[in-house]
Amino acid sequence: MKLNEIQKKIVKTIYGPVLVIAGAGSGKTRVLVYRIIYMIKNIGIKPSNILALTFTKKAAEEMKNRISNLIDKSLSKKIKIGTFHSIFSNILRKESHYIGFNPDYTIYDRKDSENIIKKILKNLNLDKSFNYKDILKKISLYKNNFFLKKKIENPFKKIYDLYTLKCFQSKAIDFDDILLYTYRLFYLYPKVLNKYQEKFKYILVDEYQDTNSSQSIIIKFLSKKYNNIFVVGDDAQSIYNFRGANISNIKNFHIEYKKTKIFYLEQNYRSTNYIVQISNKIISFNKNQILKKIWTNNEQGEKIKIYEASSEKEEVLYIIDSILSIIKKKKYEYKDFAIFYRTNSQSYIIEYLLKERKIPYKIYGNISLIKRKEIQNLLLYLKFINNPNDEELLLRILQKNNIRHKKTINFILKLIEKYKKYNIFDILSNIDLYDKKSIINKKTKCKIKKIFFLLKIIFLKKENINVYEIIKDIINLILLEQIKEEKNKNYYIHQLYYFFTQKIKLKERISLSKFLQNFYFDNKIYIDEKKEIENKVSLMTIHLSKGLEFPIVFITGLEENIFPSRSNINEISKIEEERRLFYVAITRAKKLAILTYAKCRLLWGEKKNNIPSRFIKEIKNNDHIISYDKKEKEYNFIKKGIKVFHKKFGVGIILYLKYNNQIAIIDFQKLGKKKILLSLNKLTFYP
Repeated sequence: MKLNEIQKKIVKTIYGPVLVIAGAGSGKTRVLVYRIIYMIKNIGIKPSNILALTFTKKAAEEMKNRISNLIDKSLSKKIKIGTFHSIFSNILRKESHYIGFNPDYTIYDRKDSENIIKKILKNLNLDKSFNYKDILKKISLYKNNFFLKKKIENPFKKIYDLYTLKCFQSKAIDFDDILLYTYRLFYLYPKVLNKYQEKFKYILVDEYQDTNSSQSIIIKFLSKKYNNIFVVGDDAQSIYNFRGANISNIKNFHIEYKKTKIFYLEQNYRSTNYIVQISNKIISFNKNQILKKIWTNNEQGEKIKIYEASSEKEEVLYIIDSILSIIKKKKYEYKDFAIFYRTNSQSYIIEYLLKERKIPYKIYGNISLIKRKEIQNLLLYLKFINNPNDEELLLRILQKNNIRHKKTINFILKLIEKYKKYNIFDILSNIDLYDKKSIINKKTKCKIKKIFFLLKIIFLKKENINVYEIIKDIINLILLEQIKEEKNKNYYIHQLYYFFTQKIKLKERISLSKFLQNFYFDNKIYIDEKKEIENKVSLMTIHLSKGLEFPIVFITGLEENIFPSRSNINEISKIEEERRLFYVAITRAKKLAILTYAKCRLLWGEKKNNIPSRFIKEIKNNDHIISYDKKEKEYNFIKKGIKVFHKKFGVGIILYLKYNNQIAIIDFQKLGKKKILLSLNKLTFYP
């Protein structure tokens, strides 16, 4: 794909604020990459003066790879490209003394934060009144919108204050703090701000519609001196309001930054003309939007299909039948298909029936490798060795080693507080010296002494050995002792060594602190998915589909109260975000989009009769774009000899099929031969 005239203008417009409204499939990443290359090769801008911010590690890595393939690698390495959190975390490490931390502070993940909130609620006797996840979500939104100057209600204020204090005492910050402390750093220390304004004279931001209030303010700080701020995004794909994303940031960019040059990327290179037409129709119902008209020179393609099922099972059977039929007729593979759903709860029936038909599939959003128990266990010890002041990590280590007695835990915490001038490892590996009244029983003391003596050995040599050696020590000295069965032990070793040998070079000299920071943020060492594309149908929520594309897409559950979600149907702004979500789903398709809904579905524990989604109603009169699949389906996966089960007639074998596979003659074990209309959907098919 060559650059068109608009793209060329965008690439060459270097100075001042620039806003690019980039429609779905319009090649925005290519424009970002070529603009950076043009700045370096044609204008002579130093790579080290360029900052490019993204929202995902994957996007940052893709940008880095594209740039390194087009210019000298020694130049490309000097460009600062990364996610908001990775870039600002690096800045905070370097300037940590300004915010009252040392560079080895711990970054709490969601699980760490949840554990602290649980304890706070329990201590305040509020654990039955509040859900810890709801509290954490509120804290996150509170921080990301800089509400700190406003008066907040009790008891949330007390919970928030205790949570903040606990993090500070443990020398830890959470992911939201990265933005909050960066803001404070720049706001309170003008010299520090000036340092980074001089460093990053040219700032580029991808997916600007996804920025929250804190991100937009920090960007404003950084760009204020030179005003060379370039943002690209699409308000029609703003779907993260529940995470704090503020669509007003992109809509009001030209107001916030005077003399903004605005460009529109409206040519879609991804999808067929029918898909582009229907996506334009969908988004036209939103009033709060930046007006644009997406178009394409691609083929007309197939009409968008709509199918009405009688139940969720029939809906999935139709999808399966369609996949098998398309593969047979058009030489597609399983990997060319994606099935989208609004909520994870919809995936069960899809998984069940795909398994039953032996169709390979992959679910996006399942527990990733990084979240596996064995990886998390090792990370726990690494984080504690790096920051032994973290009480939360200490408590989790005690728990992992079956030291859970409340009296023992409280005594240990009091000892640490009393002898805070001593190292925690010294206190606990010599617990006999401090527990003179034998408050802790002998068996527990042995456990404590053993684990903390081993940790002390690793801690004392952490500055002198490679991180890989630290990891090996933790595995061999500590973790393998906790695994009894040889079979599990071998599996455990394999998982850990596979994971961490992928993430570091064995001879690389890197501090433990730097490694932990990289572990969460640096694209060079993260593992998300296998590089090879597996030949499997992809299953995912629509939110996870953003940034992806597939030849054929199924969008399921298009019923009121499901899509749009019943929690979002009473506010115009929320309905518009649901519609943008529908727009995102449709625009993932390259060749064909198939929309399905069920008249009756099991919802919240009971069968409910549903009406089609308002989104279906908004597009259904476009007969030149839309086609309706009839109820009579071809059941291509059914053949003679297949074993079946009927709720009323029991187990049987298919003898033969009639009328395009619409009717099966089945020999039931107890009742003999019966003629069954397959569309009535009362059969379960065995592999």
